[in-house]
Amino acid sequence: MNKKVLILGSSGLIGHQVYNYLKNNSDFVLSNISYTRKLNNETILLDARKEQYFFDQIRHIQPNYIVNCIGVLISEAKQDPKSAMFLNAHLPHKLAKLANNINAKLIHISTDCVFSGNKKSPYLETDERDGEGVYAKTKVLGEVISENHLTIRTSVVGPEIINSGESLFHWFMNQTNSIKGYTKAIWSGVTTIELAKAIKWSIDNEITGLYHITNNHSISKNNLLQLFKKYTHKDIEIIPIDGNETNKSFIDTRKLIDYEIPSYEQMISDLVQLIANNRTLYSHYKIKEDLD
Repeated sequence: MNKKVLILGSSGLIGHQVYNYLKNNSDFVLSNISYTRKLNNETILLDARKEQYFFDQIRHIQPNYIVNCIGVLISEAKQDPKSAMFLNAHLPHKLAKLANNINAKLIHISTDCVFSGNKKSPYLETDERDGEGVYAKTKVLGEVISENHLTIRTSVVGPEIINSGESLFHWFMNQTNSIKGYTKAIWSGVTTIELAKAIKWSIDNEITGLYHITNNHSISKNNLLQLFKKYTHKDIEIIPIDGNETNKSFIDTRKLIDYEIPSYEQMISDLVQLIANNRTLYSHYKIKEDLD
């Protein structure tokens, strides 16, 4: 039987990638809700803060799975802490309650920012969530740890479908001349493509609780930027500097994933190839034609 999957925040960094990945699988019947931008003709535009309309629409769709990609990011959370508190902290729990009532499963996306980065070694699923600032604290409050639902904790890089955003890759693609590459800022996330694959895996295998999506390796922000440069062929100088030491890397101790999440080199190569193969969707990114 086909699985009905509802993607919330479908025009965002993560949401559009999840939708576009799952749509190629005949096992899924997809619906999607976005705030102000349509991903496609089927997109339903709704403000999640208008709870009555929002939850009524979800009840009408009757999904088997709700993938929550809605989130207020760091800069906006500072500017509008009230919206951050509702969308990042309260909404996931309201969605879990609704999912229980309609016999659905919530898949909620959390972040490495729930950690401060002061530990000096990779974080485990059980470590204290000591992140600082409005964004981090609201994301901590929003994590749904349940035997019925799944919270995926990770960090992502990937392309946006509009020429704005806060992700590192988008920032990199909009820089000129020279940028700083921080050698002591350590990261262990994945591309949005790999996150989409992991979400499909979690649906196929009925994974619940809390899961860290990572290849269990870490990389400095400087080396990650160098990979961006290598595969986009962007003419830019990356100047390595130490900067403040921060390590928000994390590891997956559950080790349930039955496939290998690729190396960072392979992930970035795949990411750039995806952009090259979807020129219309990502026309705002100038990727040189001489891709390997």
